[in-house]
Amino acid sequence: MDTRSIESKSVPADLVKRIAAMFPSFAQEWMDDRTRTQAVVYLLKTEMPDLILVHLVDLDAEQHDNGPFTREANAILEYTDELIGQMMAALPAGYAMALVSDHGFERVNSMVNIQALAARQGVTGIQSHGGIAIADDAAGSAFLRATAKDPQYGVGRQIPKDELAQFAPQLMKADAVFEPAEGFMFASSGDIVGKPHEKGNHGHWPTRYRAVFVLWGPGIPPAKLPEISQKDIAGKLAAVIGIPFTPGKK
Repeated sequence: MDTRSIESKSVPADLVKRIAAMFPSFAQEWMDDRTRTQAVVYLLKTEMPDLILVHLVDLDAEQHDNGPFTREANAILEYTDELIGQMMAALPAGYAMALVSDHGFERVNSMVNIQALAARQGVTGIQSHGGIAIADDAAGSAFLRATAKDPQYGVGRQIPKDELAQFAPQLMKADAVFEPAEGFMFASSGDIVGKPHEKGNHGHWPTRYRAVFVLWGPGIPPAKLPEISQKDIAGKLAAVIGIPFTPGKK
């Protein structure tokens, strides 16, 4: 995101100028986590809004480029921690802070065009969506089960029906759904087995990784929550802010 485009839509119209008056390095061409943090610190110190939402994205980009848990990704994670510390240091009295991650990451070594492989064997009814391969009929299911025996094609575990019901009920009508083996993702174009454009990616079946939820501030008692759905976070934030919230209603 470039700063001038953001500036053209900002309210008030001179918001970028106001932030740059506090942080002269703010108005660079491209927004990054450093300048996003500067904007948050400015808002906390001058406007004190009831709610600030900030999306730090540099770690995501680094993990796509170099893969998760690499030297480069770990360095950006340390830097992100520093930026969060700067925001926490600027929090006025009485503020609460929530830290949420939207997804995990996995290393990707190979992309498999599972639809092309199926077509070569005369099998139709196979769909691929990066982190899953879907068989629409029994022939497709048999193909995926047979292909899973050859590790070069990266077909992993068949996802049980109870997991489909929990995480993707829209797939319950499929004959079978498979996830890729470790280090693989499915593609719908390109070579049958090829190199990925990115060394790391997300979009895998959700049981493969977990997101983070931390809530900290005055009046929030220490507790360790059980695993929750990300959809439950909205209600927890609403309770802290003191606004009514009914799940499923806008």
